[in-house]
Amino acid sequence: MLTSDAAESTLYSQISSLLDGLGLKTVEAQDTVHQGTHSMRVVVYRNDREVNTDDLSQAYNIIYPRYSVIFSDRDLELEVSSPGLQRSFKDTVEFSIFTGKLVRVYVNSFSSYVTGTIASSDESSVTLTGCNIEDKGEERESLTVPFSDIAKAKLEYRWEA
Repeated sequence: MLTSDAAESTLYSQISSLLDGLGLKTVEAQDTVHQGTHSMRVVVYRNDREVNTDDLSQAYNIIYPRYSVIFSDRDLELEVSSPGLQRSFKDTVEFSIFTGKLVRVYVNSFSSYVTGTIASSDESSVTLTGCNIEDKGEERESLTVPFSDIAKAKLEYRWEA
């Protein structure tokens, strides 16, 4: 089930503001505390090209010093990664981040997966273009799906040309 918590998360907004200058978008920012260790996981994305190790290194070098001071009473473990080829969406904000990417969405009202390219999204729905409703074998030029009708979603990658 998709959430809409990222927009309200202080950590997410802080990390996003830190990484905007690098041309990186924050997809996910999580932190947990376990046995005296503060663990942070940050997933970043670029619109203009694939995320590479230099991008990950720059993000790490900006985030780690700041949060090692903020969490000075605990050890800090930081993981910075790219979203991967077939990322499962966790939050509705990811539809706006991945605009222009191919996505596979399970739509409850169709009881089927729908594959299409994200054209746009707002606070309540996503619009897909070049859609294929898999179980019905139906093609549509455009389809707007409310987030409340989406059971799960992930980036889709075409392995064959």
